Amino acid sequence: MKVGTLELSQSESHHLCNVMRAQIGSAITVLNGKGFHAHGMLAVADGKSAQIRIESIDKFNPHDYPITLLQAVLKGSNNDYIVREATAIGVSEIIFFETQNTECKLRGKIDNKLLRWQQTAIEACKQSGNPFLPKISYFERLESIDLLPFGIKLFGGLKGNTQPIKKVLSFHLPQSSICMAIGPEGDFSPSEYAYLTQNDFIECRLTHHNVLRSETAAIYALSVLDQLTNF
Repeated sequence: MKVGTLELSQSESHHLCNVMRAQIGSAITVLNGKGFHAHGMLAVADGKSAQIRIESIDKFNPHDYPITLLQAVLKGSNNDYIVREATAIGVSEIIFFETQNTECKLRGKIDNKLLRWQQTAIEACKQSGNPFLPKISYFERLESIDLLPFGIKLFGGLKGNTQPIKKVLSFHLPQSSICMAIGPEGDFSPSEYAYLTQNDFIECRLTHHNVLRSETAAIYALSVLDQLTNF
């Protein structure tokens, strides 16, 4: 991004001029998803090719502890909800995968889903002001995901004898990055519990007693991690 005139895409021009009803002279902030906010004025209010005169640019630094959500695919619109809320919280990456207990299989339909999730993330960035667009990917199996790059690896479990996230982090920070794995509606299978443990994932307790829905568990865990690591 640089100071000067920026022409928006047709879809963004339509949204700005026809949906948001922005007028020539309106103050506009543009995000590029890579850590920049550009501030300027709407110079051409055309629903097909709006132009913004960029006057100043803010650069944001990534979080000290980037967070990746490793999320089992859920039913219905719950995946969209997770993408939207996780993006607003500020995760750096969302990796969807299928498990033995996954009820909604996406194999053969993933291309359209990825496009949908990407657009959902873009909208969430615009709504929340998050300057970083998360990377979103999908794998058919947990075992296909490269787990080596992550510094701290956690997963939400229901087996008992688990520790709260805050206690786990107190023993393992600082690290380069954090990965949080959340299972499907029916929880991880015994073999998946074993696989996560063998790959250095630490089982965490999210609440004292209550069992959370998977989509609630994901956003709850990300919120706690964001508060504990980025403030």
